[in-house]
Amino acid sequence: MESNSETELKTQEFLEWTQTGEKVWISDKIKLLRHPTDEQQGRCILALQDVAKGEKLFEIQRESVLNVTTSRLCVENPEVRDLFLHKVGHWEGLIVVILYELKSAQEKSSWWPYFQVWPQSTSMNSLMYWSESEVEHLRPSGVCERIGRDGAHAMYESVLGCIRDLKLTQLEAVTWEEFVHVASVVMAYSFDMERADYDDELEDEEADPASQQLSVWNDGFLKSMVPMADMLNADTHRCNANLTYSPESLIMVAVEDIASGEQVYNIYGEFSNSELLRRYGYVEWAGSKYDCGEIPLDTVSQAIQACMNCSGKTVDRIFDLIKNQPEIRDEVLEGEPLVLDSYDCYMDGQVSPEFITLCQIVSCALQLPRVEDMSDKALLVFLQKLVKRAIQSVNANEVTKACANVCECAIDLRLREYPSHSFREPPFNRDYQSTPDLRKKLAECVLRCEVRSLQNSSKALRAEYQLIDDQILMDKIKATKRKIGSQKNKSKASKKMRK
Repeated sequence: MESNSETELKTQEFLEWTQTGEKVWISDKIKLLRHPTDEQQGRCILALQDVAKGEKLFEIQRESVLNVTTSRLCVENPEVRDLFLHKVGHWEGLIVVILYELKSAQEKSSWWPYFQVWPQSTSMNSLMYWSESEVEHLRPSGVCERIGRDGAHAMYESVLGCIRDLKLTQLEAVTWEEFVHVASVVMAYSFDMERADYDDELEDEEADPASQQLSVWNDGFLKSMVPMADMLNADTHRCNANLTYSPESLIMVAVEDIASGEQVYNIYGEFSNSELLRRYGYVEWAGSKYDCGEIPLDTVSQAIQACMNCSGKTVDRIFDLIKNQPEIRDEVLEGEPLVLDSYDCYMDGQVSPEFITLCQIVSCALQLPRVEDMSDKALLVFLQKLVKRAIQSVNANEVTKACANVCECAIDLRLREYPSHSFREPPFNRDYQSTPDLRKKLAECVLRCEVRSLQNSSKALRAEYQLIDDQILMDKIKATKRKIGSQKNKSKASKKMRK
C-alpha cells in the first residue's frame, strides 16, 4: 500500500498534469486530497469554500478524455479508430487502448500521470478479486451468481484476439491479472460520454435498417476514462454533483449547495450495497438508499406449494404457461416478462409488482377444482382472463388473502436462509476499514442490508395492499366469462336478424 507521501506526490503530479495545455479547469473552491480519516475512500474532493447549487466545480476538455478516439493508438492509426468505432465493443476497445497506453507508450503516454492515481490492484475489493472462500461470506446473496467470471474470461480472450488481429506484439503477453485490473478500473470509473456530433433523430432517419448493426458509433456514446471526474467518491444519500456534457467539454456541476469542508459526491447509479460491492468494491456502511433483497423463483415456488398444498409440478406447469405461451406472453403481457429468476424487495418496503402479480395469479389458479387434471388448453383459457384481472387488481393495490399469505411466506423462507449475524447490528468500530478481514465485514454489511430490506417489505405488504376474499376475485373472472358469452350470443342474434 502507498505511503501518504507517495499518494501526495502522485496527486500533485496529476494536478500539475491537468493544468498543462489547459486539460482541466478546476475551481479554487475545491481540493483533491487523500481522505483525512477513511482509508477506504482513498482520494476525495473537498469544498474549501461554500459552493452554490449550479456552480461549476471543474471542466474537462473532450480531447483530454481517454477513449477509442483520443488514444495515441487510434490517433496515429485511423484504420484502428474506425475498427473500434464500428466493429469492436465498448469494453474491448477501451481496454485495448488503455493497455496500449500503459504497456506500449508508458511514460510517453499523454495520460501517464493520470494512470498513477488509479487504484492499485492490491487495494481493489470488487468481487472479481475475491477468492471462493471469501465469496462464501456473501451467501445467500444473489450477487454471488452475478460476479461474472465466465464473462470476464470470454472478454479476456476477445481482447487477446483483438490484440493479435491488430498485430500489437507488445501487448500479446498481457496477463489475466493485468486484464482484470484494467477491466475493474473501467467498470468502476468509466463514464458513457455522449458523442458531441451525435443526433439520434438524424441518425435514425439516415440509418438503413437492413445494414444497421450494434456498434460504438451507432450507440451515440463513447465509454471513456474522465480525469478528475473519477476522483469523486459516490454516496446514494449525499450526491451533490453531477457530470454534464457540452460539445467541447464535460462539466461537473454542483446539484446541491455544498458547505465548506464537505465532500463532493457523485452517484454511480441506483445501486444496492451488493451491486456497489460487485462493481466498485465498497459498501455504504449505513446502507444504500437503493438496498434490496432478492427472492429467487425457486423460493416463490416453495412458498406457493406450502401455502396452497400443491405439487411443484403443478406450479411449474403454471409458470411455464405464463412464460412461454404466446396467448399470455405476447397478447396479455405484451412481451413484458412476469416469471423472472428473482424478485426485488426494497429497503423502503416496496416490492417488485411482478412478484405480487405472479403470486396472485398462481394462488388463484390453484383454487380451481382439480386444477392438476385440467388440460393445458382449458387452463390456458382461464389463465388469460386471470392474468388480465390480476394485473388490474395489483395495480389498484388490491390482492387476495391467499396471495398475501404466499408473498409473506416467500419472504419468510428467504429470510431463513440468512445467517444469524445478518439480523444483528454490529458494534460501532471506527477502525473497521483497517481490520484484516475487511472483505468479511463488507459481506456482512451486504447481508444485513438485504435482511432489512426483506423485513421492511414484509411489514409493508399488508399496509400497501387492501386484502380481499379470494372468492371476490374468482367471481370477477367468472363475470368476465359470462360477459364474453353474452356478447357472442348478441352477435349471433344480430346475424340472424340481418338474414
